[in-house]
Amino acid sequence: MRTEITDDPEAFWSLAREFLFADPVLHGVLITNVDLRRSGAVTDPAPATYLAVRADSGAVVGAAMRTPPQAIWLSAMPTHAVEAATRALLDSCPDASGVTGVDPGAALFAKEWERRTGAVAHPRLRERIHRLDAVTPPRPVPGHWRPARPADRDLLIEWTGGFEVDAAVSPTAHPTSGETTEAAAEKERARYGVRVDLRVSEGRAWLWEDDGPASYVGATRRHGGIVRIAPVYTPRGRRGNGYASALVAAVSQAALDAGARACSLFTDLANPTSNKIYAAVGYRPVRDVTVYDFVPTGPRP
Repeated sequence: MRTEITDDPEAFWSLAREFLFADPVLHGVLITNVDLRRSGAVTDPAPATYLAVRADSGAVVGAAMRTPPQAIWLSAMPTHAVEAATRALLDSCPDASGVTGVDPGAALFAKEWERRTGAVAHPRLRERIHRLDAVTPPRPVPGHWRPARPADRDLLIEWTGGFEVDAAVSPTAHPTSGETTEAAAEKERARYGVRVDLRVSEGRAWLWEDDGPASYVGATRRHGGIVRIAPVYTPRGRRGNGYASALVAAVSQAALDAGARACSLFTDLANPTSNKIYAAVGYRPVRDVTVYDFVPTGPRP
């Protein structure tokens, strides 16, 4: 096994594209995030790290990325490739806050990181990747769906923040040295704003309306025939009315009608409600993903 590391998304795309598109549902997060950086639609406050793992034959058998302050995102890969990936990423980004990936590879990576650093890898969140090939229409609910507009920007930024808190997939913004809490929060809001503006400008954000906005769904660009649905957010006062089910079904059907082969989304395994409602509109389990936090324990004796 050998590894190749770069901070250039274009170089990584050339290295790993064939591997990633062999399973665009499983590798959708890597594909969409690298695409956004290749196109210049998203920039990072610090250089990203991209990794490809090659077998002795030269074929890429694994990939990973880390965009500070996010955790490492690890693709599915053979177990014998995990040690090489861990070693390379520990050299390149020893301050990584954690790893997210498909098990058993993510679990092996976390264990190897523990062994090499003395940190504790805490499994914070378990998710499931789902795939939809055909929509099962949900029960009718009051209201209608519509594309989000620039005038919805402040609401969508607020709801994006609500989604990230509920989903618990991203680190909470903490002030850096010399930075106020308000400045850290504003920086986070600006990060949400970039994504909201892009989704709205490209027609990839929708609202369900019932006496005002009731639910929000976004989607990725189509890659390898797959559209990933995210985020999905309904504010607490509007939950339990079927708005998210109706909107996810409508957006998924629109993606299929526009040429997508399938749609995908992630659910929190600890939330039986979301797993149930997405299954009801046609989403089927693919693989499970675990989010590990690396918790330092001080220097090893």
